[in-house]
Amino acid sequence: MITLRSIFFSILFFSLLPPCAIAMPNTHIYVIVSLVDNISQGIEPVPAKIGNGDDPYNNLYWGAAYGVKTFLSKANGWRKLGCEKDISDTILERCQFAWEDKLTVTADAYRGSRIDQAMLDFMQQAATPPNTTKREMVVFIGHDGLMDIQNQPIIERFPKHARHEKQAVVLACMSEEYFSEHLLAAGSKPVVTTYSFMAPEAYVLDAVARGFANQASEVELRSSAGTAYAKYQRISAKAGKAVFGARNLN
Repeated sequence: MITLRSIFFSILFFSLLPPCAIAMPNTHIYVIVSLVDNISQGIEPVPAKIGNGDDPYNNLYWGAAYGVKTFLSKANGWRKLGCEKDISDTILERCQFAWEDKLTVTADAYRGSRIDQAMLDFMQQAATPPNTTKREMVVFIGHDGLMDIQNQPIIERFPKHARHEKQAVVLACMSEEYFSEHLLAAGSKPVVTTYSFMAPEAYVLDAVARGFANQASEVELRSSAGTAYAKYQRISAKAGKAVFGARNLN
């Protein structure tokens, strides 16, 4: 039997719950970070402390100042929900973040020597249609492993799928040339890719995530990425925006 007393306590109970306990955002981004690795990846070596692909704590793309974990833990509007280490031999750490009340992010740090698996998992995520009740995006951050000859065989395992609405972002050097064709074959929409060499640091992810949460257009997402890149790289806005692009999908 419903009484005024029971209604009062129900209202009081829900008013005391934190917002995230009542309803989580229906907008989510899954980020795959391939840790930079001086030994196994075809890159210009970075300082040894930040170039160890087995050490997420110090890695350039994870624990360093502009790495995903560190940057999103401190950037305005973001809060870290929690991290878990040693998910598998390949995924060394997983962290979850929220931006305001609009967006959640799950980020996985992949061992640098397993960049092949990181790329394959990214493509499998891109080929998976989004949940009908959610807006979803998948992001790859790291070295463009498809530029390395030893990783070419992984392309044969990239999935194919009919076109769907999941958006994909590749923050890696020249990713338009190396990834877009495969993403389109996987059915996803490559909304932010790159036309040149670049530093795939987390301020670009921050800008894209905020835009995605606010339902920005593809053009706006690329513009935001370019603006953030120009700011942190201390280059002109024109030069920053020239880095990012995506194939015309119309």
